[in-house]
Amino acid sequence: MGEKILILAPSGFGKTTSICAIPELNHKGLNPKETFLISTTAKGMPVPNSGYNLIKEGEKIDIENFSTGNRYATNNYQFIVPLIQKLNQSPKIKNIVIDDFNYLLQDYFVDTISQKGFDKFNTIGSFTGQILNILDESVKNDKNVFVLAHSENIIMPDDRIYVKMKTVGKLVDDKITPEGKFQYVLIGVSFYDKEKQKVQKMFLTNENENYASGKTPYGVFKEELIPNDLGLILDTIQNYKNNNKK
Repeated sequence: MGEKILILAPSGFGKTTSICAIPELNHKGLNPKETFLISTTAKGMPVPNSGYNLIKEGEKIDIENFSTGNRYATNNYQFIVPLIQKLNQSPKIKNIVIDDFNYLLQDYFVDTISQKGFDKFNTIGSFTGQILNILDESVKNDKNVFVLAHSENIIMPDDRIYVKMKTVGKLVDDKITPEGKFQYVLIGVSFYDKEKQKVQKMFLTNENENYASGKTPYGVFKEELIPNDLGLILDTIQNYKNNNKK
């Protein structure tokens, strides 16, 4: 079984950066030779020579040798579901990443904004559920799934911040609850480190006195805040599982 991990953070936090290896920062990232990246926008990668090469429009998607690339840009939900089904069959691919998931919802809403009634919200709810369900199949096929999305903050009665996926309308939130589909939900937290005199960007592993969200299984992460490095996260999870096999 693979792992299913949701990363929630605001735009500009460094979600895409967390995918990449940055040796100068001791940042492992995910291995691009065994990772397929689905980008919902055509923006470039945040670091040079990331190893994630964009497949050009019209070129065949080669999931065995990555001869045309290992990154595909699309916000078309009708293409993403069969693509993930195809990726699930490749023994080469160990990691599937969707970056930024929320644009699938937002872009479809904008494209259909002139349509009256609730049909567009029903469609958004339907394809969101389809994608999350097919990602469950990915996990069953020993793929590690990483869904990166923009976050939305809600102030709770105890003044803590509940961080959820930014969606469109209430149907996805009320009927699907994307956060509940993931065993791991990591929250992007940035703060200014006076001692190091720089901004630190970390992932929160569990809720605390300031945040009412974020969840990971007990004992996996020893620290409340961990580096925004998906490679380190995956290593930590796998090491925990290996050390706790019965």
